Amino acid sequence: MTHHDFDIAIVGAGPAGSTLALSLAHSGLRIGIFDRATFPRDVICGDALSGQVLNVLKRMPDNIYQDFLREVPKTPSWGIRFHSPGNHPLELPYRVTRNPSEDPPGYICPRLLFDRFLQKRLSMYPSIQFYEGEAVTAVKKLPDGIELQTSQRVVRVRMIAGADGIHSLVRKSLSNRELDKSYYCMAVRAYFEGVTGFHPENFIDLYYLKDLLPAYLWVFPEVNGRANVGLGLPYPMVIRDRLSLKRVLEELIANDPFISKRFVNAKQVTPIQARGLAVHRNLKDLSGDRYLLMGDAALGVDPFSGEGIGFAMASAESAAAVILECAKTGNFSSAMKLDYEHRIARRTKTEHDTSAAMQRYARYPWLFNMVVRKANSSKAFQELLASAFTNDKVRTKLGNPLFYLRMLLGG
Repeated sequence: MTHHDFDIAIVGAGPAGSTLALSLAHSGLRIGIFDRATFPRDVICGDALSGQVLNVLKRMPDNIYQDFLREVPKTPSWGIRFHSPGNHPLELPYRVTRNPSEDPPGYICPRLLFDRFLQKRLSMYPSIQFYEGEAVTAVKKLPDGIELQTSQRVVRVRMIAGADGIHSLVRKSLSNRELDKSYYCMAVRAYFEGVTGFHPENFIDLYYLKDLLPAYLWVFPEVNGRANVGLGLPYPMVIRDRLSLKRVLEELIANDPFISKRFVNAKQVTPIQARGLAVHRNLKDLSGDRYLLMGDAALGVDPFSGEGIGFAMASAESAAAVILECAKTGNFSSAMKLDYEHRIARRTKTEHDTSAAMQRYARYPWLFNMVVRKANSSKAFQELLASAFTNDKVRTKLGNPLFYLRMLLGG
C-alpha cells in the first residue's frame, strides 16, 4: 500500500486553493498546498469582490470574514454603472433597499492584498503545510493515490485538487476537460491615479463600446485614490482583427469622447499587463478518480461579467464538502464526480445560463441599447442584470431569470 504524505494536495494557492485549505483546516485531514509563486504576488484582475465572495468568507472558520473587514484595505462598492454603446448610463445598486448599518455588498480590493490575506491564514493551522515557490512539475495516478513531483520533492497523496489556473497541470494530467479557444478571452489591466467621475457610492463602471461588443472596458475605484482600468476581448476577435489590447486600451483612454474626459489629469502608475481567461461553457468533467478542479483550472470564469473569484471560492467550498465525504467513506473514485458537479450546478447553473444569454445579446449595439432602456424603466430587470454580476440568488424573486430576460427582450 502506498504511503501517503498528505490526505489532500492542493495545487495553487489563489482564492480557490486557499479557500479549500482553510475550509478543511479543522477536518483532521493532512493538507499540503503548493504554489510556484512566492507571496505576495500580483495577478492581473479587475479586483472586484462580489457578494458571492463575501458570502463564502462569512461561512469560513475562525472569523475570517470579520478579520477581512478589519485588516484588508479595500473600497466599498454599492453597485454597477453600465454605459451602453450609445452612452446611455444605467445605474444598478446591488441592493435596492438597505439598512444603513449593514456591510457593503461588494468591495474593490487589489488581488495582491486579498491573496496575501488568505495565504497568511494558512500558517495558523498545523494541519496545513504551505509550500510556496515550489512548482508542481508532474502529476500521475497510482493504484491507491496520486503522486506529484515538485521542483524539490516527490509527494504521494490520497486525493488532489487542481486550483492551478487556466493552464492547469492537474487538469491536463488527469482530466478530459480541455481549453476551447473559442471560449478563451484576453484581458489587459493597469492602475491609474487622478481618474475622475466616479459614482459617490463607488459603483464600478463598465463601458460597452460599439466596435468591441460583447467585451467591455472597466474603470473601478481602488484604495488610495487609484483606479483599476482594463479591457477584455474574446480571443477569436483578437486573432481575427489582429488587435493589440494594449494599444486599444491606450487609444480609448486618449481618444474616446466619453472615456477620455475622465483621464485628462490621470497618470498611469503601473505597466499595462495581460492575462488569459477561459469562460465556462458547461459544468462537466470537473472531477474524477481522486481529483477535482476548481476556479480557473475548471475553466470557470463567468461568460458575461468575466468575474472569476466568486466561482473559484464557491467551487472550493463545494469541493470541501465532497472531500470530507470521500475521507469519511474511504471512497475516492469517480462516483464522487456526480456529487461535486451536482453541487456546482445547483450553485451556478441559473447564473451561468443567464450570463451566457446576456453575453450573446450584448453582441448587438441596438439590442444592448434597448436592454438599457428597458432596465431604466423596470426595477425587476435592474435586479436581474445586477444579479448576473453578483451571483447573488437572494437579490431577485423572478423565478427563472433567463425566461424573464427573454420575455422582456421579446416584447
